[in-house]
Amino acid sequence: MINQKEYKTRRQKLSQFINEGVLILPGNISYIRNHDVEFDFRQNSDFWYLSGFNEPNAIMVITFTPAVEYILFVEPYDVNYHIWLGERAGIEGAINNFMADKAYPINEINNILPEIILEFNNIYYRNGSNPTIDSIINKYSNSNLRSVTGSRGNYNLRKSDTIESTNIIDPIPFISQLRLYKSDNEIDLIKNAVNISKIGFEHILNILKPGINEYEIQTELEYQFRKNGARYNAYPSIVASGENACVLHYINNNSTLNADEFILIDAGAEYENYASDITRTYPINKTVNTLRQMIYDVVFDAQQNAIKSVKPGATLSDIHKTALKVLIQGLKDIKILEGSFDEIIENGLYKEFYMHGTSHWLGLDVHDTCPYTLNQKDISLAPGMIFTVEPGLYFSNRSNYSNKNKILSGTGIRIEDDILVTKNGYINLSTDISYR
Repeated sequence: MINQKEYKTRRQKLSQFINEGVLILPGNISYIRNHDVEFDFRQNSDFWYLSGFNEPNAIMVITFTPAVEYILFVEPYDVNYHIWLGERAGIEGAINNFMADKAYPINEINNILPEIILEFNNIYYRNGSNPTIDSIINKYSNSNLRSVTGSRGNYNLRKSDTIESTNIIDPIPFISQLRLYKSDNEIDLIKNAVNISKIGFEHILNILKPGINEYEIQTELEYQFRKNGARYNAYPSIVASGENACVLHYINNNSTLNADEFILIDAGAEYENYASDITRTYPINKTVNTLRQMIYDVVFDAQQNAIKSVKPGATLSDIHKTALKVLIQGLKDIKILEGSFDEIIENGLYKEFYMHGTSHWLGLDVHDTCPYTLNQKDISLAPGMIFTVEPGLYFSNRSNYSNKNKILSGTGIRIEDDILVTKNGYINLSTDISYR
């Protein structure tokens, strides 16, 4: 678990990016699903990262002078809301339980926030993320403009006058850089998510057989997630048999499993808002076509070689190139691709069969918002970073193949693990989940 001291430390770390200014970060709002029924609430990941506050319709304001002051605007406690939907933290809870220096009712933000931002020239806010804040900032900016130009836009400045402009700066890249490095507590939460996912995948191996439906697999898998402590998935489960596995984000999950096919399962439990992301491809029957098995072996070798290349100082681009080299050589060995490695790369001939990257960051989001480059250079891996390694090969019936390749039509193979960078190399957090 992450305690409030860790959230406070994260807020203070923003001082390395913000010396003087005010950060405004809205949480997620509640959304209507239909009529008077709301969707399950899930907090904005950046808001959660800095607060641990899990109620809708809240707004965080942090001032840096450079001393850090933390202010929360929240829904006040309401007894009728408590009766029907549950307890809110309210103003007192925001201060006592979430270490806010100050807290106000959300309906007072139009009166209070303009007074706060009046003191700063640098406003750290992502435009468009909240219409109420957009309106407040626009009014403030226009008021500032009129103060130096006059109501008709005419300049009335003396040579000794100075203009201090208001800068609106997106803070999300700064928060994302902090999120790139996982604390020990975050690593433990992701490990828990992975271990819950393992239980689900192992259960599927016991029930997998021809004739059942993809949604039965999904239901059994997610039941194990819920039963073992993950209230939510990290993302919609992909349970794709046969040709469906060639749709990268297939979520219909409504086809019947056939004996001579593989099933690709890309799913992960979410634990305390932290994601896992696992993919395994299993034969539905005990035996599969020899050529399809060869493709599986190529993908597996590419994935394992890519994982072995993980170390501090390497980049995700390096890992992708390692996987790609094995995939291309495998396609050449099976006589699916011809030509030199450089020719295949230069002409993108492999992209018909492998059209996505090998890795993405993992954390509070399944595709964590952390940057991949900094100052136009690939970010070097360092201890505490967590990401996926997931090469694949796909032979969709959308493509035109040679007679030999027609045997593979409708075959999609992807294998994915979650990797933690350590001081001496890496730990594969999901290696205990059966591959075959």
